[in-house]
Amino acid sequence: MTVRTSTPSPSDSRTAYALSLTPLPERSRLQADWLALESRSRASFFTSWAWIGVWLDTLPPTVQPRLLQARQGEQLVGLALVVDGPARRRFGLRFCSTAFLHATGQPEFDILTIEHNDFLLDAEQADAVRVAMAGHWLAQLQGVTEVTLPGLAGSGWPAGAEQAGRRPVTREDWVRRSYAVDLPAVRAAGGDFLKLISANSRSQIRRSMKEYGRVGELTLEAATTVAQGLDWLDRLAALHQAHWVAQGEPGAFSNPFFTRFHRTLVERHLLDGGVQLLRVAVGEHDLAFLYSFVRGGRVYFYQSGLEYGLIEKHARPGLVAHVLAAQYNAAQGHDVYDFMAGESRYKVNLATLDEQMTWTTLRTSAWRFDLEAALRRRRQRKVAAAPAAAEAQAD
Repeated sequence: MTVRTSTPSPSDSRTAYALSLTPLPERSRLQADWLALESRSRASFFTSWAWIGVWLDTLPPTVQPRLLQARQGEQLVGLALVVDGPARRRFGLRFCSTAFLHATGQPEFDILTIEHNDFLLDAEQADAVRVAMAGHWLAQLQGVTEVTLPGLAGSGWPAGAEQAGRRPVTREDWVRRSYAVDLPAVRAAGGDFLKLISANSRSQIRRSMKEYGRVGELTLEAATTVAQGLDWLDRLAALHQAHWVAQGEPGAFSNPFFTRFHRTLVERHLLDGGVQLLRVAVGEHDLAFLYSFVRGGRVYFYQSGLEYGLIEKHARPGLVAHVLAAQYNAAQGHDVYDFMAGESRYKVNLATLDEQMTWTTLRTSAWRFDLEAALRRRRQRKVAAAPAAAEAQAD
């Protein structure tokens, strides 16, 4: 984690663009503008209209995103949806206002966990437009405010992107490792993904495949109709819920908004290739369902449902399924099979690309944030000192 403090500085780029922050326009107009700019952008799936349109259509009316946009003359060069979230409270008192990029600040809706996030930007002038838009957004903030930018790709916004505002802000970045598979390397290995991973992982997966082979043939297929996709999503959800409930967790599909969002996404984007649902079977038995998004040669693995009970030992349904999925997507001509953020063991074992994702918080200058940071540092020092004190007593 790094913390950088910045002071406002004028940005020449701001004078080049007409900037606005307004209520959302009529939906068809917003969709047309978003798709037009998307065609000139390097949008991820999460900033494409496929995701954003479904998000807007499934959010409750109590959440009211606003449209941040930049134009250069008559041409649209930047778009984003920003949300004024609920006030953050400490000790039962209002502590600060909050604002979010393509998120709400409410856990029951942000369970979607957006990644590869950013403004939607004209690819030819992305950095300059981002600075101008950030500056305009920050200039509109009222009072003491905390701005959250969840799931920014890589190391997040370039240094100084937050400096275009008229008010001092501090910036805190939380960087998480993100893992992926290089699919051209799989093709170069003759389609055999196992050649690219460690001997130990390769041995475990081959042993597991052999055990499954005693039950039935191991196969993979992709959903080809909306009805099939929704059925597989339901079966994925049932396996997912069974596993997590057994671990004492509620499971993502216990959230009605989460389920409604993803069913809508499948309904709208399975047939255009934006959504991918894969079924891995052992004979007639479901072994795994993998739910991913696809855009620009990148396959974003998002959720799975796994059957752990088909064999008594060497059961590794997730590893087996991801190996087959990576090989399938390599054969489809895609470039990256993206496990996204988080250091789950299966990601570490299978990844051939080591990437990162960044969650950024911007805070307007205020003594209360300084005090909170000082208390947090003091708490961290106490936690760090506790093991040393215990060791000294043991000696």
